[in-house]
Amino acid sequence: MVVTLADHAMQAANDGKLVLAEIAYWGLEESMILQTIMWSTQPQLAVQVTAAKTLPTVGTRKINASFNESTGKFEQKIENKYIFGHNIDVDPVLEKANPGERQTQRRMSAKAMAYKFNDMFINGDPASDEFKGLKMRVDDVNAAGFTDQYIDAGSVNAANRGLLYDAKERHYFFDKVSEVIAVVAGGGPDALYMNLKLLLAFESAARRERLLKQTEDMFGRIINVYSNVPLIDIGRDGYLSTTEIITNSENLSTGTEETSIYGVKYAENEMLWGMQQDALEVTDVGLTDNGMLRDRVEWVVGLAHSQPLAIVRAYGFVANAEAS
Repeated sequence: MVVTLADHAMQAANDGKLVLAEIAYWGLEESMILQTIMWSTQPQLAVQVTAAKTLPTVGTRKINASFNESTGKFEQKIENKYIFGHNIDVDPVLEKANPGERQTQRRMSAKAMAYKFNDMFINGDPASDEFKGLKMRVDDVNAAGFTDQYIDAGSVNAANRGLLYDAKERHYFFDKVSEVIAVVAGGGPDALYMNLKLLLAFESAARRERLLKQTEDMFGRIINVYSNVPLIDIGRDGYLSTTEIITNSENLSTGTEETSIYGVKYAENEMLWGMQQDALEVTDVGLTDNGMLRDRVEWVVGLAHSQPLAIVRAYGFVANAEAS
């Protein structure tokens, strides 16, 4: 059975674990990914994932003849979990002077974890003790021969020509976005992830063509939708940071001011999903040896995908109206 972090938060609140529920909800406020992704739970740190490699061969048969035997083929790979979290220490003197200080630090902790999770979701690298993010996963899928999942979406005319430059560039942009949606299995992605600059350019182009719809996130905030797919700003890598998780300085196509869109389809054991050893945990440790009041926030998590066509990256977009 898979659950979401919102499910965990609601259950924690119902069980009277209010600090855990609040930290979970504060994290959800800062991450549309955490609002969407589903989590399977198993104790192992390394999980064997079985993926379909080839489907059985089917056909017709003649009267009084038999079908040819054929079975589907599978392959296995290992996906790992990582210990995610930190300790929140507050001086008892400060808590006495300001009784809301621990709560303030808990809220700041939740936001920091959400920013870090968003960053790992795209840029995570096991060499840095992080779960493997979409960037590396799409590279792996492309190297395995699924080249449609790695799309060059550079300008139709010239390097560094923005998607808002003219109608031709806008239409070419939407052609590439349609390609992104079409190559994702299961009827298309559940979300398209990009940075804020590209999101604003995307919305501007879609408004001119009257192609935007709207929905809401779990907090009632407006989310724009294109072709029934939510458009999500993945954000920056930290509070008050100026570094976009998906940068505007890529050079994978023909320019130097490019950026990317990632698409994801979520489903346990079939597409992409989250793995956890257990639900997010918050422990009031009490006084540490050096006299600090401590909360420990810990979540043993990872990502897994079994379907190569569940993820896609399109690169080469230039999110402005400039000419080359």
